[in-house]
Amino acid sequence: MAELSRRGLAPPDLEEAYLQRKGLGTPGQKRQADGHPIADPLSGVLSPLGLGSLTPRAPRSENHKRAIEEHVRSRLEERDEDVNIDAAILTPKAHKRHVEERGLVGGILGTFTGVLAALDVPTPQSSGLKAIPGDDSAHQYIAPGPTDVRGLCPTLNTLSNHGYLSRDGITTFAEAANAIQTAYSMSFDIAVFLSALGLLAGGDIPTGKYSIGGQDSRVPETLGQPVLGIDRHGLFEIDASISRGDRYFGDNHSFNITRWNKLVSDANTYGDGLFNIDAMKHNAADAVDASRADNPEFTFGGNFAVVYATRALLARPLPNGTEPSVPDFKNIAPFYLNETFPDEWYRIPNSYSLVDLLADIGNLFLFKPQPLGTNYDGAFVPLNITVPEAAADIGCLGASLLASAAPDEAVEVVEAANAVKDQILSAVLGSASCNIADYDTASGTSYTATDENTDAGSGSGITHFGEWDSQSLAPGGLSSGQPTRRKRSARSRKA
Repeated sequence: MAELSRRGLAPPDLEEAYLQRKGLGTPGQKRQADGHPIADPLSGVLSPLGLGSLTPRAPRSENHKRAIEEHVRSRLEERDEDVNIDAAILTPKAHKRHVEERGLVGGILGTFTGVLAALDVPTPQSSGLKAIPGDDSAHQYIAPGPTDVRGLCPTLNTLSNHGYLSRDGITTFAEAANAIQTAYSMSFDIAVFLSALGLLAGGDIPTGKYSIGGQDSRVPETLGQPVLGIDRHGLFEIDASISRGDRYFGDNHSFNITRWNKLVSDANTYGDGLFNIDAMKHNAADAVDASRADNPEFTFGGNFAVVYATRALLARPLPNGTEPSVPDFKNIAPFYLNETFPDEWYRIPNSYSLVDLLADIGNLFLFKPQPLGTNYDGAFVPLNITVPEAAADIGCLGASLLASAAPDEAVEVVEAANAVKDQILSAVLGSASCNIADYDTASGTSYTATDENTDAGSGSGITHFGEWDSQSLAPGGLSSGQPTRRKRSARSRKA
């Protein structure tokens, strides 16, 4: 419903009911005579497109579950002649055709040139409800071995542990983009965007190779500069992270149980036990406040969007696709605590796109707008960057700043980074109506940290799901079947 409301597609009465948490219909009409929730008028049943949050979270009857399954199946089995690539919300077939006919393959992302000439071009992968890994023997969990590298991103570590990425943790631009689509049902544009940022953050740009952890000898250094992997502080590895500590305090790559416990607490307090966008708003705002207050080197500049993007990606693509509006503990925690897919996990039935991500970044930011800047010499120094007011524009600003960053100040590296920006990032952002040129950022902006730790370590820090010790906060609230009392707060909070 949040997506429909944001796009202006939600009927006013349903939108108001959603915002007031009343469910469908008037309070006296929340259930039909047979006990089923009132059907969504847009689809005839409770749609898997986030509309599940319109109804109270009550046990569903078998008839209702079958109705949902039939609705999802009808979308997956859509006839070719019924595909509408102009629809506001694309079915799996429509999404793939949209990319092929109007999007990035063979058009915006054709054969790369110059320093990128050797890169493989990612391709659109199938989307839609599917068991991951299911019974696919090639993608069952195998714990990383002694020479396998893992990094700070639990979802990338999960892909390697299941063989969607190379199990050694050394991947490529195209492999990672294709794997993100296949496993998480993210759209082609967002998968290309995320993988390109990984390459930009700490990869060997001419070959497209990068480590999902720290520096590794298996990644070449074609440009003659150290290639430090995506654990490198500054772009993917950030302060105010979900599950890692700030760099200033030492270990910024291992799993941080305190940060995780805060996330669980926020899910219980603000999300009715769910890791939803409401909970993520509070978690992001609190993390930025804490880092700005306690970390003398805290920087909230060109990478500010990552603080919010990581939380949106947790809440949106990670829930079980059978109930995509219910990001509960059993379906979120395994990614962070075991770096594995949950049992009987399905990818979401409709791809999460770059447009969705940019809007979510903006909405999370607007919950408590924060000034962009850095802590320096005991004071917070603001950056001379004007933040737009509209959510999608804020997301576009953040993405543009990331796209304009360079991992090093060496001329060869800056030129290669500019090629990534011009041939890949500008293209995919343009497909999402985000023009980097609108923000006139300085090309080649470096995010190199002083006294950088080039030995970032594996960063895995895997815990053991379900084995709680004195330092672990066991889940409470609806995610664990326990009641919780929701704290009432304003729908929007200003700084």
